[in-house]
Amino acid sequence: MKSRCSVIIPAYNCAATVRSTVESVCAQTYDDLEILIADDASTDDTLALLTELAGGDDRIRVIPILQNGGVANARNVLFSHASGEYLAFLDSDDLWLPEKLEKQIALLETSGADLVYSSYDFINEMGKQTGKTNLVPKQCTFSALLKENFILPSTVVMRTSSLQNHRMDGNYAHEDYVFWLSLLQDGRKAVGNPEVLVHYRIDASSRSANKRKAAKNRWIVYRRFLHLNRLAATWYFCNYAFHGIIKYKGLRTKS
Repeated sequence: MKSRCSVIIPAYNCAATVRSTVESVCAQTYDDLEILIADDASTDDTLALLTELAGGDDRIRVIPILQNGGVANARNVLFSHASGEYLAFLDSDDLWLPEKLEKQIALLETSGADLVYSSYDFINEMGKQTGKTNLVPKQCTFSALLKENFILPSTVVMRTSSLQNHRMDGNYAHEDYVFWLSLLQDGRKAVGNPEVLVHYRIDASSRSANKRKAAKNRWIVYRRFLHLNRLAATWYFCNYAFHGIIKYKGLRTKS
């Protein structure tokens, strides 16, 4: 007998993409689902669209947040509503392949891990594949994750019981990265599926504009959250920068 999986989707001003995102969940071969979507005080048609989708599938539940609080807060709200044995993360512009959940949950059970992640490829703003993939390692150690955050939220399925007192920390711009690190620090085990199971939507203009900001925020994680000394922080930051160049090198973002 299958155990329920709670899919959590934070949504903010994503009317252009969220329908296809939710449809990729509804098309999963693993069908014992509850699909929890937090509308983070959107100012476009997102909430109306989500309400329409919920009317056509009783597995979908929309949770309105009256005041925008950011993605960390939205995920924390969704954590409190999740009732499934498993918890799957999905961003409102990414897409899942149909067997994504079935394969990830099977890996959770065979590996005994607390969290699993997968490889992914890139799609552009129009949803077209760019021809580039990001292949992840099967094994995840704390040291390896310090060098490169290869865990994309939309690829993650974890045991809900592993949450315990862990929550997303909105004080850090890289809240997902801090969350994975805190789980590993607490002794949780993460393993990777090298198969591509997710289409990750990339916005070239946004990514380019935020490179400097992203670098600054990673440095803050190393120094303020992990309390690394300057030498160690510099070592891991250089690794982070190198892997970032490799990750996005040759990425075609236009149709």
